[in-house]
Amino acid sequence: MKIVPLPQAEEARRRKAASLQRLAKAYNACLLAAAILAVACLVGVLIVVILLEMSASAEENATLYYILTGCFATGAVVFALLALLSGKLAQEGTRTHLDFVERMNGEACFFVGEGTLAEFTADALLIRGAEGSRKPIKVPYRDIRFHSVCTRTQPQERGRWSVVMEMPAHYVMKKGDAPRALIETDGKERLYAAIEERGLALLGEQPPRGERRANVRFTPRTKFLLPDAQRRRRSLMMALVGAVLVVAGALIVALWADFLLVGCILGVFGLFFAVRSLFAFARAKGMFAVYEEGIYWKESGRAEADRFFLKWSELVRISQETVEGKHYLAAECAYGKYHIPEVAGAYDYLRAARPDLCGEGDA
Repeated sequence: MKIVPLPQAEEARRRKAASLQRLAKAYNACLLAAAILAVACLVGVLIVVILLEMSASAEENATLYYILTGCFATGAVVFALLALLSGKLAQEGTRTHLDFVERMNGEACFFVGEGTLAEFTADALLIRGAEGSRKPIKVPYRDIRFHSVCTRTQPQERGRWSVVMEMPAHYVMKKGDAPRALIETDGKERLYAAIEERGLALLGEQPPRGERRANVRFTPRTKFLLPDAQRRRRSLMMALVGAVLVVAGALIVALWADFLLVGCILGVFGLFFAVRSLFAFARAKGMFAVYEEGIYWKESGRAEADRFFLKWSELVRISQETVEGKHYLAAECAYGKYHIPEVAGAYDYLRAARPDLCGEGDA
């Protein structure tokens, strides 16, 4: 993340913050535009190829078709790469803007939610709005525990570092049964320095703090699969719809020559939906894996938010729980619980492999 120097004048700081925000939005707009154009070019390639194969005058227009295919294919690759680059720049721009706004409010200020800052004062944590729009909440340090957390979405050493602040719920929640509340903020050198300067303990796995660690990929000892019946049914229905579109497109091409382009486009989209749905059907299964270093859960689908890796050192206890009639493995850490849908045989394996974590008397 780029650290942008703070101008001395307040008005100059505001203008710079607005400029950084506009830049981040521009990158996001480029990402959306490039992604749309990449898909459009890919569809263009498919349409031209089908026209080349089915057109009666293909020999006369072969050169034109080849030129169009090359242009569309090149455009798809270029726009896909541009979308990838724009996405990374958008993330970096957003982080840079938020860090600048934090430092505008103070070197010991950190975002803990949209528009909400946590400021480290001499004796307490002050939770307030970034623009002073809400009444500050003062939480004494004696009521807070600071947990260092590395969120890993893949079974590897690399992850996203953050600090989770655990405090009594009544400070930040008006209602609720939970006795404790958890507030998370990104791990930064400024944050670690603020915690150290005030003599506060940082629990859990310690961050690198300047040193560069090699990204080691872990090797699984065993895996357990959990098919997602609901997503598989939905994928099969979409595949069936795609097959119907392909058949309809083929009939139009065969019976109505005047609607050749319509039939080709219909068939292309049908083929796209059918193939995509079949791939989705194959991915519609969760996976629970046990590694020498910890456990990994991947929800069916591809979303990064639906997967996590926990090292053994993070885990306090693994138990079985029933919530609203559904059975789960509860992986309890010092800062909270992760619930994993129960997979046949997984808990028995864990109880044999790590009896120190799998206690008896599970709920």
